[in-house]
Amino acid sequence: MLKKMRKKIQVGSKNSTPFFKGQHIKDLKCTDISNLGYGVFKHNGYTIFALNALVNERVDIELFDIKRKYAIGRITTYHTRSENRVDMKQAHVLNANRYINVDYETQVKIKEAQMTKLFNQPVTLKQANQQFNYRNKSEFFYANHKLNMIDDKHQYQPIKTCVLSLPAINTLLPLIEEALNNHPRAQISSVIIRHSAYEDKSLIIFVSKLENRHQDKIAQEIIGATENIKGIILNVGPSENHLFNDKEVMLYGEDYLIEKLMNKQFKLTSKSFYQINQEQTVKLYETIIDFAQFKSSDNVADLYCGVGTIGIIISDYVNSVIGIEVVSDAVKAAQDNIDLNDIHNVSIVEHDLNEDLSILENIDIAIVDPPRNGLSKTIIDNIAKSEIKKVVYVSCNPYSQKEDLKYFEAYGYHIDKIQAVDMFINTHHVEALVLMTRE
Repeated sequence: MLKKMRKKIQVGSKNSTPFFKGQHIKDLKCTDISNLGYGVFKHNGYTIFALNALVNERVDIELFDIKRKYAIGRITTYHTRSENRVDMKQAHVLNANRYINVDYETQVKIKEAQMTKLFNQPVTLKQANQQFNYRNKSEFFYANHKLNMIDDKHQYQPIKTCVLSLPAINTLLPLIEEALNNHPRAQISSVIIRHSAYEDKSLIIFVSKLENRHQDKIAQEIIGATENIKGIILNVGPSENHLFNDKEVMLYGEDYLIEKLMNKQFKLTSKSFYQINQEQTVKLYETIIDFAQFKSSDNVADLYCGVGTIGIIISDYVNSVIGIEVVSDAVKAAQDNIDLNDIHNVSIVEHDLNEDLSILENIDIAIVDPPRNGLSKTIIDNIAKSEIKKVVYVSCNPYSQKEDLKYFEAYGYHIDKIQAVDMFINTHHVEALVLMTRE
């Protein structure tokens, strides 16, 4: 049986691979870092990826995932270690924190090199002053009487504190875990904590497939232990992701926070999209303003406007802003934020960007900040068919962004500037801004 399990397809066949699951390969040298944060190794002409590796380190690897053209493994032994390595007590296997054991200067060099290679021109990274404890929103999974995060094998990893989350979030973790353990019949599957530095208050969202009286007991226990909770919400439905469940029940307090960004305030609900790194978000928006070189006569379209943060921030610099968003809840939240800031030159339209965009008439500049998969070709077509001469493209996935740029260039847009912002320190993610213009 063991021989059968380990039998591998011969090299040269249609699905050739020299690997099998559980195979140990010794003394491999890391030659590069992939855009997903994996160390890159070569073995008999094939590629092996493994987390927590730095260039020139020599390691032993155990393979656990076999593909036709490559394999993914786990480092079992380090024969040599890079001088750029920092050993963190928190497990490096948490799958988002792929650079947690890399000193910050090296992280910056890796990201700048990857962006430079991707865009085929020098790209610098706006660095962060705060390397840890910057996340204003974090999610944890409740199982086996513990709060957990996800490791590189997509398994639960018990956690007492998160080195990337704000201290105010970490302070709540033992209180929440104890309350969940005291009331297991509440059947909570996960918890999301969002914190406002402006109010110094937190919003807690519990997720469960059903509603029951034990969930109220959890809320009462938590608010009895701390004064820093503004609201506790129960999100109910079949999905483990609270964004996909419509039903919400207030267990305590208010269903929103107020956060201040630059000189504006924003109302944030459980489902509001808001950048998770406040310090770097300021740098991101300052870069948008610098790239666009707004004039007081400019009319700007903010596509995928969400709760309206970009449009509201830039409203001081332009004649008008029209925010376009397809999600009804986001449109309502954006209007609330316009009212909160008493702004009169920003309007919000609920509209599918894949449909006719005649509402883009008389627009001078478009700002687009789409989901990770980028823009559809229809949206690019609609922007290009308008009279818009300047586009600022913001993306948390530069690789889908790069593909979209090819279509803009086919319509005569020219890439003028590119800037990366280190929004997600200690991870492989990068926020990228591109300024495109055409005559």
